[in-house]
Parts: sequence; C-alpha cells; structure tokens
Amino acid sequence: MPDNSLLIAGLTGVTAIVASSLASWLTSRGNAHAARIQVDATTAAQRREGTRQTRRAAYLVLIERAQTVADGLEGVDGLSAELEVALTAHCDRHQQLRRAVTIVDLEGPSAVSVAASNLLIMSGSLVTALTAAAETGSRENRIEFQETLRAYLRLIRPFVDAAAAALEET
Repeated sequence: MPDNSLLIAGLTGVTAIVASSLASWLTSRGNAHAARIQVDATTAAQRREGTRQTRRAAYLVLIERAQTVADGLEGVDGLSAELEVALTAHCDRHQQLRRAVTIVDLEGPSAVSVAASNLLIMSGSLVTALTAAAETGSRENRIEFQETLRAYLRLIRPFVDAAAAALEET
C-alpha cells in the first residue's frame, strides 16, 4: 500500500489555505459592509441635524419678526398722525415678516408653513385696519385695529407650537 500520508498532508494544507482565504475574504466583505452601514447612518444623522438647524434658524427669525410686528403696534391708539407713522413702520416690518415666511415655506413642513402664512395674512389685515384708522380717525376703526392686533397676537403661539413639533420630529 502506498504511503498516503503525503497526500493527506497536502490535502490538509490546501484545505487550511482555502479555508483561511475564504474566512479572510468573508471577514473583509463583512467589515466593508459594516463600514458602509456606519457611513450611511452618520450621513443620515448629519443631514437630519443640518435640516433641524436650518429650520430652527428660520423659525427663530420668523418668531422675532412676528414679535417685532406686535411690539411696534402695541400701544398705538392715538391720533391720525401717530397712526400714519405706525402704518409706515408697520409696512416695513410686514415686508420683513413676508421674507421670513418665505424662508419658512421653503423649510417646511406644511403645518409650520400654514401657521406662518396665517401670521402673514393677519399682518396684512393689520395694514388694512391701520390704514382705515389713520384715514378716518374714527373710534370704530381704531377698535377694529385693536381687535385685529389681538387676533394677530393669538396666532403667534400656534406658529411656535407647530415649529416646536416640527423640530421634535427631525
């Protein structure tokens, strides 16, 4: 009987080399796959954080502009000349609010955009009410202006709540 030890030793060696190479190849593929998953997860987290920060900045600017509109009109209830000055200043603040609302519309989501648009619409109503009060000087128009201002102030909170909810979701 021929000596099979050399053949068995050769087969054992080849099997060990193949098994080692296969294990190394599988480990390398697994590591590459794990690295890809880690990169994808990190990229997604960075994208979410970037979106959150951009939205937060846009929301803060809008809140600041909305409050500036309100602050500029609180206490205005006087003579026609005072109302004219307030109207001119409000028109400037209204344009700044419009720009802030446009940015919020771009950033979304829709619930925040709707709340921002409601603020802008009511700010436009303030222009109308203030114009009427300045032109006529009547008590009724000044009362209507004050009611419109109170309605505007009530719309700030829903925007803040919608913005906070949107930031929680991102």
